[in-house]
Amino acid sequence: MMKSIRILLSLTLSVLFGLTSCEENTEVGEFDNWQQRNTQFVDSIATVARANTYGDWKIFLVEGLDTAKQWSNEYYVYCQVLEEGNGTEHPLFTDSVVVNYSGRLIPSATYPDGFKFDSSYTGELNPSFNVPVGMPLSGTVPGFYTAIQHMVDGDIWKVYIPYVLGYGAEGSSSIPGYSTLVFDINLVSFHR
Repeated sequence: MMKSIRILLSLTLSVLFGLTSCEENTEVGEFDNWQQRNTQFVDSIATVARANTYGDWKIFLVEGLDTAKQWSNEYYVYCQVLEEGNGTEHPLFTDSVVVNYSGRLIPSATYPDGFKFDSSYTGELNPSFNVPVGMPLSGTVPGFYTAIQHMVDGDIWKVYIPYVLGYGAEGSSSIPGYSTLVFDINLVSFHR
């Protein structure tokens, strides 16, 4: 079943990248049609995640939203479980977490793997080698803290955060507005 979901994800992303590459031939700048491209990306991830909510995908609605927003893909965090941890408790919003993480934007012409805007490690994620960083969970964007509040110690997830749950339409320093954030996150521990 995991193999069929990965094939579905590959096909969906291939179609998306194919559409994106067609658009890029006519684009002048790296971030032209950025909002549309990010919306299409989130919609494709949502399709794959919703097809496998009982497998290796988890979907979380950010708390405190009005009912009308619950129908939009942009108010959910999509998490692919890469490795399950052995913890039994979940962090709270008021906790501090210790994590290995890497954040990227969606793939583009210049950055086929997505522009890496932040990372707590260099190279590939390797929990036995990387030195994790600590941070208050309340100091992160809504999509990030929503995902981590559902993780346990040792979990490794790929987390897709739509722009409204990230840095919004305004963006932040090296992150343009309307950017979907794609994080690889390893929750090492947390404390209250």
